[in-house]
Amino acid sequence: MDQSGARRFRHGAIAVLLLALSYPVAAQMSYAGEQDALIVSDVVVTGTRVPTAPTRLSAAATVLTQDDMRRTPFQNGTQVDDLLRHIPAVQPSLLSSRYNHPTAQFIGIRGLGTRRALVLLDGVPLNDGFGGWINWGLVPDRIERIEIIPGGGSNLYGTWAMGGIIHLISQAGRPKNGASVELNGGSFESHLQSVRAQYGNDRTGWTLGYRHFGTAGFLTVPSYQRGPADTPVGSEHHQFTGKVSHEVTSHTTASLSGAYYTEDRSFGTSFSRGSRTIGTASLSLKGDHGFGGVWEATAFAQWQTFRNEVGAVLPSPFVRRFDQPDRLQTIPSNDVGGMAQWTAPLFSFSRIVVGGDTRAILAQSEDLRVPSQTRVVTQGKQVGMGVFGEWIVEPFDALVFTAGARWDWWKSFDGARVPSSGLITSSQDNVASIINPKVSLSYRVHDRVRIGASVYQAFRAPTLNELYRDFSASGFTFRSNDRLEPERLTGGDMKVEVELLPDGLLGVRATGHYDEIKDQILFVTQGATSVQRQNIGKGRSVGADIELRSRVDDLAYLTAGYSFTDSIVTSFPGDPSREGLHIPNVSRHQVTAALTVGRPTVAQLTLQARYLSRQFADDLNRQPIADFIVLDLSLRRRIAPWAELYLTGENLTDRRYIAVQTGSLKTLGQPLLIVGGLRFDF
Repeated sequence: MDQSGARRFRHGAIAVLLLALSYPVAAQMSYAGEQDALIVSDVVVTGTRVPTAPTRLSAAATVLTQDDMRRTPFQNGTQVDDLLRHIPAVQPSLLSSRYNHPTAQFIGIRGLGTRRALVLLDGVPLNDGFGGWINWGLVPDRIERIEIIPGGGSNLYGTWAMGGIIHLISQAGRPKNGASVELNGGSFESHLQSVRAQYGNDRTGWTLGYRHFGTAGFLTVPSYQRGPADTPVGSEHHQFTGKVSHEVTSHTTASLSGAYYTEDRSFGTSFSRGSRTIGTASLSLKGDHGFGGVWEATAFAQWQTFRNEVGAVLPSPFVRRFDQPDRLQTIPSNDVGGMAQWTAPLFSFSRIVVGGDTRAILAQSEDLRVPSQTRVVTQGKQVGMGVFGEWIVEPFDALVFTAGARWDWWKSFDGARVPSSGLITSSQDNVASIINPKVSLSYRVHDRVRIGASVYQAFRAPTLNELYRDFSASGFTFRSNDRLEPERLTGGDMKVEVELLPDGLLGVRATGHYDEIKDQILFVTQGATSVQRQNIGKGRSVGADIELRSRVDDLAYLTAGYSFTDSIVTSFPGDPSREGLHIPNVSRHQVTAALTVGRPTVAQLTLQARYLSRQFADDLNRQPIADFIVLDLSLRRRIAPWAELYLTGENLTDRRYIAVQTGSLKTLGQPLLIVGGLRFDF
């Protein structure tokens, strides 16, 4: 099909999609069934590690419920990162995890750059222990709610939470008996099949799930750089999950969960491929002894093998006629950890939280240069531990004061580079011992007006990947640095929440933040074809967010948000000319909006829009990317009490934009994607 024919097909598909929407939405507008709540979350457990009403948190917490997620095109676990793009101040990587390289699957909050936010799944980190990227593939299809807490979180969660926390909760409480099946298919030969079964009684509950997802993907190299060597970027994965919980005694519950995940990916040429196998297991115990307090403990483990094949495009990265095998990296890693905490009332007006956690990562990277058959093995270990305490004081109903601190000790050691010649080069050990305090205040000025403020310090230790692993792509080399020091953040934020109309009819929230990072780690350009991770002097992020949520009536919901973030280098002792440059992968302006009409019991139509202003892929601000508006659409039609038909469209206008740039080679974002499917809940 030629370009004009493809364009006509796309426009025709959009027309058919819009026509298909008209009847079911119009037909159900008079339906007077049960109300779909706009905001239904009663508590947030992430911000203070104890159940707390969102209105009593100082942080600008965002809670996405199942109803919120089902009103979007991104309700599947394979698309959680796509869903988070519609939250102001949250910026995942521009290319969806369905197509993106695993090591480039990151998330940023408030312009602090990538790999500076902790992502949890049922209390267990999804951040890869070796590299810090997010293992989105481990997320199950069904998520009960998502809690997003921006701002420094190292006072409770340590190194991974320097910029904030995102907590995905797959299941709260004991499951109900039932099963679900989902089948869908669409553009780029995309398809998904998933099945889930669950059972629960007075003392025991279990859940089992399986998901198969695949897509042939699309050509990511722009037409003006593309050549015969280029092939679509796609992926396929299988995921098995299981969880069982049992009430051991009337006061104690035990939970055991695990996952097995395999994936195969193509990275755009015939000899650029990757595969991963990940296994996880976690065991949790929780006890509630009334006035004696609540205690909980969790232990987790993850083992992973990542095989990364890189092809060399010839005769050059920009004359792309064919490719040949160039480099093979095999990265096995093991990651174990655990946490324990105790919460108890203190006097009649306060609570205390005390606890600690630990984590250990062991990994190596075997790098084989195919043409020369030279081999280099780099390896290292990393261990960390921390203890924390928090005092939550509520002297009267309108005021909540929270003070806490955490001490962390972190060490990277036994780093070594072993080439095929056998001459071992040892790396220096890196040790950090840091205290991170946080003080916050939440005050209800009026029944409809609340304010909150926090000041905090936080830190991030460099990962083993940043310290020891070199890699290359598209003729461009990324160099590690075993002399990296931890980053240190000092900042604060403030929010104002106003309920303009009662009962959730109209509410607005405005927040502001100021964060400064000392010794921020960035890729610093070394020449035309290489960069190296380095500590710069200081980076700074200042910004503000405005969010609006409204239930126009029982059939219409509106959300809108705007985020402004100015994130720049303020100090660069080695090269003052770089001061004032923008931090890579951060857009100054982000606008989101969504309108939903209908009822979930009959039909719902949602139209989402997102604007992201220009950002830069490099530290010298010479590689502009992003700057686009994308429209997404979702239609859900209930065809039986136990069956739902849906149709989704992503990037409806087929907007072409640059999502990634490596050296001078550009990567396009996802074009128009249409998916239809069926979901059965028994």
